[in-house]
Amino acid sequence: MRARLLACLLFLVAQLVAHAHPNLQDAMWVQFEPQLVRVAVNVSLKELTVAQSVGGDALAAERHGDYVLKHLALSIGKTALVGKVIKLTPPPLVADPEQTFFQYELEYPLPGPMPEAVVFFHTMLAEWPYAIGTAWDVSYVVRAKRAGSSEVTSWLLRYSQPTAIATGATANGWRTFGEYLRHGILHILTGYDHLLFVAALVIATLSFWEMVKVIAAFTLAHTITLALSVFGVFRLPPFVVEPVIALSIVFVALENVVAPHRAHSRLRLAVAFGFGLIHGLGFASGLRDAMQGLPPTGLWIALAAFSAGVEIGHQVVVLPLFGLLALGRRKMRERTLRYASALIACCGAYYLAVALHAQFFAR
Repeated sequence: MRARLLACLLFLVAQLVAHAHPNLQDAMWVQFEPQLVRVAVNVSLKELTVAQSVGGDALAAERHGDYVLKHLALSIGKTALVGKVIKLTPPPLVADPEQTFFQYELEYPLPGPMPEAVVFFHTMLAEWPYAIGTAWDVSYVVRAKRAGSSEVTSWLLRYSQPTAIATGATANGWRTFGEYLRHGILHILTGYDHLLFVAALVIATLSFWEMVKVIAAFTLAHTITLALSVFGVFRLPPFVVEPVIALSIVFVALENVVAPHRAHSRLRLAVAFGFGLIHGLGFASGLRDAMQGLPPTGLWIALAAFSAGVEIGHQVVVLPLFGLLALGRRKMRERTLRYASALIACCGAYYLAVALHAQFFAR
């Protein structure tokens, strides 16, 4: 029983690394006209650098237009639309590669009358890994409208997931809420850095109430900085946020090993809250710029839904993990805490190396 329980726990922690998907989120604008579909796609300098394996010069940006057309597919039923690049707008000089965007304007002629919906599908950066066993996860916040209408709808286009975007004015707050709720859940379940940190917090707790308090401190903190970052009140560059998130994993995991008594003190609540502030900036890094331009109501709906999705994603992992630990806590708690925390610390160190390498490569 002990061996099985410990093996299940270690397997769960290892899976957090195996299913990692570093996120890049850009923006896309779509306008449906009687005879064609106009699309404007933002491509970050970081994405361009990865795809073209260069520093993002003008020639590379021009070549990347063909890449965008090849990896962004529009279709009506079984009929694929054939597009072309009509304009490339270079970015202003910005230091952060993730906030420096080239914009590609595309046109897709329609083969007949305007349909009720057009299916969008993309496979951006499918050919290049982020690290060994780790793929990029590029997604787009899509804002769509029909020519002659001022009503804008918001959609989420995720990697390798077809999305049927309605051509009419179908703005719906509940649909927007559902889209961003799902996005928040997937963001967490494919974000091993945040899950590793939460796992390190949970495995050291002794009671359900203690687990609730430490997760509540983390939740409150990351909700504060997520909102502040999205609304532009406070931000930190990714080359600061990502390594600190990795360090938070290593710190909490090693604290579980060398000073496990601290996990049951107010100091652990302070650690959860403090690092939670940094994790909130990590949640917002791919969301804030892509949400710019949404109407105020839509922005609040999207933020609330994404935050709720993040918490649902956390609980999908936290509750089963806590329940699994409760089965054999008395006899094997110390051994489980020691070995699982050591594994989490190793995973955090690996993520730190990957984050530093990625930031150095991007800069």
